[in-house]
Amino acid sequence: MSTLPSAEKIGRAWRMHRDGDNLGAIRAFEEVIAASPDSVDALYGKGLAQKANGDLAAAASSFQQALTIAESALTAVQTTSQAEGQHGANDLESNFDDRYMMLTRMLKQRIDDVGGLSA
Repeated sequence: MSTLPSAEKIGRAWRMHRDGDNLGAIRAFEEVIAASPDSVDALYGKGLAQKANGDLAAAASSFQQALTIAESALTAVQTTSQAEGQHGANDLESNFDDRYMMLTRMLKQRIDDVGGLSA
């Protein structure tokens, strides 16, 4: 197992995927996920590499796992925003909700792309 920081491991995995080494990218993303099971970025990347490798069912599963985490994070951010007296559904004072709103939309599109079901 590598001793690189998680962000560097994800970057290495993305380079592998971009270079067409999808199996290597999947293994590299899995290494990040083993250390950080809630890494939406690693799950998303793994799903893209699986899709590029032709394993649509596995890609749908990875995207669905990432979606579940992103939706939970969005709910938490919105709840915190409401508790702090902000808007809740779209807090213009913060960009945290924007990240998770974007991720949930992207992940739902990816799930649809591979023929999976998103809730």
